Amino acid sequence: MSEAPPGPQDAAPEPPESAEPARSTERTSRAGHSPERLALLTEDLGAAPPERPGAGRLLAAAASGLLVIALLVWGLPWATGASWSEIVASLGALPWWSVPAMIVLGAGALLLEAMTVRAAVPGSRPSPVLQGHAASQGAALALPGGSVLGLGLLAWVLRRSGIALPVVLTGILAASLVEMAITSVLVPLLGAGSYLLGSALTPAGTLASGWLWAAAVAAAGAVIALVLSAVLLRRGVLTALLAQADGMLPAGASAEILHQREALVGMLRRRLPALALPTLAARTLQLAALWLAIESVGAEVPALFVLAVFALGRVLALVPLTPGGAGISETVSGAALVGLGVGSADAAAAMLLLLVAMLVVPLLAGAVAVPAALTRTPARR
Repeated sequence: MSEAPPGPQDAAPEPPESAEPARSTERTSRAGHSPERLALLTEDLGAAPPERPGAGRLLAAAASGLLVIALLVWGLPWATGASWSEIVASLGALPWWSVPAMIVLGAGALLLEAMTVRAAVPGSRPSPVLQGHAASQGAALALPGGSVLGLGLLAWVLRRSGIALPVVLTGILAASLVEMAITSVLVPLLGAGSYLLGSALTPAGTLASGWLWAAAVAAAGAVIALVLSAVLLRRGVLTALLAQADGMLPAGASAEILHQREALVGMLRRRLPALALPTLAARTLQLAALWLAIESVGAEVPALFVLAVFALGRVLALVPLTPGGAGISETVSGAALVGLGVGSADAAAAMLLLLVAMLVVPLLAGAVAVPAALTRTPARR
């Protein structure tokens, strides 16, 4: 029996004009996301840049910047017990190579952090990853609550480079969890252990107990957040929560969330060394910057206490009073160095020198990356 001629209902549909090239389709299939799932997640990201900060956020950024300046201008001399004339004299005695070394170490830490992002986003290219990460860090350090805006910038840049949005989201979540585990949990634990060991071996140096308790509280909050994240990633817990919220979610959202959970857990299991090692190396470079800043002013602090002061500064950077804890970390860490026997002016000068690697370099990199990202032509997808 011969086949009936094809009618209008059997005609092959015309491919849409916006059909993706074969390479992009292959990337999507490798990620394990069907076109239906992508349709739930790819509505606007990549078509327009993230929303620009409003007037309220810009005013908050200005107020936060003034607070940082106040902390450095008045808080740092008060905490260390040095006058500005003494601090300026100590800065003038710095070796010529100290500032360039801080720039190199700050840029190296930024590059290593970008390597973690690239490992978390399969198929990404170095240029957009570095651009997106620099923009993200710049926003996080320039604006109160800028971490969320920074992550949005990173996701937008990666999406415009041609990476499927589910892959971008999974990668950012994986990189963020690794960053939390290392910077907010592992570093404080190592710092506490090194301080206890250093105090037993060298009882001459000591840190103020009030600052230690504040750091312990902040670190405990990070541990709780990491534990809660691990609990939420358990399939049974997440399934139960989604079942309770089923009526409040769009159709198909629960299935997509569970699918993203499987992708995230798989990413952490398969790529954990590639994710963790660059971030560990970045924190090592920042620790080296602190040690070099102390050496540059001619002070001597045992290595165990240097690690303790570094951990104290990283924990205090979590304080949301200023972006990235700028001003707070330097003021408290300067006082900690004085407690460890460093001269008042030298301790303040070391903290201002460290500020180049920890704040100035990421801000300048972000100031270059954000305009470049906004003017970059999106890749064809």
